[in-house]
Amino acid sequence: MSDVSLKDPYNTLDRLIGQVRSRVRNYTALSGSLLLFSAIVLVFWVTFGVDSGWFALQRLELPVPLRMIIRAGIVLGAAYLIFQHLLKPLYRGTRESELALVLERAFPQFQDRLITAVENRDGYPQSGALVQGMLQRTISQAESVAGKVTVGDVFDLRPVKQRGMVATLLLATVITGVVLQPQVLGHWWSAFVLCEDSYYERTTSVEFTVIAQPGDRRLSFRDTSEFSFNVNERFGEQPEGTRLYLHPRGADFELEVKIPDGKSASGGEWVVPERVRIDVIRFDGSRSRQYVNATEERAFRFILTRLQESVSIEVLAGDYRTRFPLRVESVAPPGLDTVEASCTYPDYMNRNETDDDGKVIPEVVGIMGSEVAFPIGTQFDLSAASNKGLQSVRVEADQFEVSGDHDSATVVFRGEGGGSRSEPVQLKQPLIADDGVRINLGLVLSLAGAQQKQELIDERLSLPSNASLKFYLHDSDDVISTSPVTLRIRGVRDKPPVIAVRTVGIGNAITRRAQIPLSGTITDDYGLTTARYEFLVDDETQWRSRDFENVFKPGLSYDLEAANGPESEYFRVTELVTEGQTLALAIVARDGCTLPEVNESRSEPLVFRIVSNEELLSLLYTRELSLRRRFEEVISKLTEIQDDFRFHVEIAERLESGSSPDTAVSDRSGLTNSGRNGSDSLRRQANELRSIAEGFVEIRAQLINNDIPPKQLATDMEANIIGPMNKVVDPRDGSLTAADQTVSRFRVAASDGKASSALLNESIDDVGKVIVQLRLILESVRDMAEFHELYQEGKLIHEELQKIWKDTRDLQKKRAIEKLKLFE
Repeated sequence: MSDVSLKDPYNTLDRLIGQVRSRVRNYTALSGSLLLFSAIVLVFWVTFGVDSGWFALQRLELPVPLRMIIRAGIVLGAAYLIFQHLLKPLYRGTRESELALVLERAFPQFQDRLITAVENRDGYPQSGALVQGMLQRTISQAESVAGKVTVGDVFDLRPVKQRGMVATLLLATVITGVVLQPQVLGHWWSAFVLCEDSYYERTTSVEFTVIAQPGDRRLSFRDTSEFSFNVNERFGEQPEGTRLYLHPRGADFELEVKIPDGKSASGGEWVVPERVRIDVIRFDGSRSRQYVNATEERAFRFILTRLQESVSIEVLAGDYRTRFPLRVESVAPPGLDTVEASCTYPDYMNRNETDDDGKVIPEVVGIMGSEVAFPIGTQFDLSAASNKGLQSVRVEADQFEVSGDHDSATVVFRGEGGGSRSEPVQLKQPLIADDGVRINLGLVLSLAGAQQKQELIDERLSLPSNASLKFYLHDSDDVISTSPVTLRIRGVRDKPPVIAVRTVGIGNAITRRAQIPLSGTITDDYGLTTARYEFLVDDETQWRSRDFENVFKPGLSYDLEAANGPESEYFRVTELVTEGQTLALAIVARDGCTLPEVNESRSEPLVFRIVSNEELLSLLYTRELSLRRRFEEVISKLTEIQDDFRFHVEIAERLESGSSPDTAVSDRSGLTNSGRNGSDSLRRQANELRSIAEGFVEIRAQLINNDIPPKQLATDMEANIIGPMNKVVDPRDGSLTAADQTVSRFRVAASDGKASSALLNESIDDVGKVIVQLRLILESVRDMAEFHELYQEGKLIHEELQKIWKDTRDLQKKRAIEKLKLFE
């Protein structure tokens, strides 16, 4: 079988198919372009509407990330439409057979001749003359029909026309929008192509200022990058663009919203709204809203009282709204955590410690509270640690004002009342230490601080007593303490020596030959230097001085009455006074203080009346009579105790022998009461006896200290009265102590219902022994009283004789005068 070639060109068919192919491409390009244009315009108006609606509601541009997403969506959508509806149809290959089928469907008169001719145009197998003829005839008929058809009838142009109408309408809206708002295209381009942060031309602009205290300081919100520390690490992650203000916790937050002068970008004046809306957003997400009216012509003020927590603030003023909330972080206000003073005390205090080289080691004193006291003349370095880093510090006192930072410190001295001020004086040491937290200031407490206020004493500021230092702190967060931290420094003047003195064994009435024993101590906080006697006789006005009998030893205290008698201090009256005069005796002591001068103190004067031996003996005799009456009363009370015990002996024996039940209870109660009352009374009498013994000791001491003759009188009193009486009341083995123990055993036995008659008899015997001893002592007391009585009688006789002698002399003088008158 042989192939027959049909490659001869058929111009009509080729032209027809070429026209169809060209028309298909044009149709596709036009339709795709119209679709792409319509989609772009629709996206333009949709995005513009969303943006405009968002701004109308929120007065804010759409978020940049959202606009970038929209831009990416627009680009991707446009690329898809271009590829799908333009590039792909244009560059897609279309076979002639496909176009032939299109023409067959459009023109039925081809009756499959065209597709047959196209499919076999490259040749067909040789199948005989009949087949060849038939194919040739088919091709000829197809070419004949192709010359008569119109290509335009193949295409339906209604979809393209519809897209064209839609595109025309959309184009008209764009033109209309541009005519009405010329900036609409530029606005959209800035918003969705350039994705600018701000692209609306607002009619209102706002400036934010924080009015901070003290001093109505005008501060602004700052970008997080403007702080010296990492904001995100300290306060948590902050959104980009956040503007931050650090506010002292607990203080009032005052925000000023001001409309600036000048013109907007459109050339008009900035519009001042009637009111401003301020939203406060707290950490828990809750929101509070407040509308603020103008407080000034172009300013609005908003106040949050005692703000404790961190908040965010959104402001809406006209068509202006904060893009990012204004962040107010609540921080701790500056304060002082610890205050210490390294003190060097005045030399007279002997309080400073030294090292091996003799250099003084300052004593570090921690200051708790708002007040501290130091001795006058103390030099100290005040070191105060704040709770956070500091920028600068100002320390104020009535006499000066110190201000400084990490690099310097300057002092300005004030006049009285704070009026006049001196030229600033530069201090050598910066006020703030290198760590940025500690404040260092050298001070000295001085009584003359008011006069030395314009001088530095060894680079230290002179501070008077009872001065207050006020610390104004400016911290690294740009927060200034609204109220100063006050530290009151009180200067303590050295107290004069304390003298506690009393007489021992002497009364207010003394003889000319007396020596006055003194008891007590002289003390001083930081040491005594001298002590002496001072005395006055009668109406003298100038004190006379005398050294102590013992050598004075300087120290913190001086004991006038040493442990051993011979060293006890006393004052000798001999040859100073005569009978009838008065003596005032005092002790004067001085310490080592030199600021401002030595302290000297004088004890209360001890006043004595100088009497004769006879008068003193008379006074002592009066006291002795009183002691004798008390002594006799003690013997009487002991006798009553003994008689009561004797009365209850029979009762005790009756109880032991078994008394009747009717009387047993009353007998037991009476016996118990007798034991209890006897024991209590016995102890009271023991105390009374000790007091009487002390009275006789005092009389004996006055006899000795006043040098009353005869010496045997004091010796006899010690041997016959005081010694025996002390033996009776001796708490270890005295007879009264033994009697008390026996009576106590009787009382216990009676209370417990035991046999007590033997103990009762033993108590009677012991009490009797005490009575016997006391009666012997009483005889000695009476013998001494008889001596005093005889002495008093002799004194009266002597006074009577003196009176008679005086009267006789007066009578003799009178008669002699009368005789002289007779001779005249």
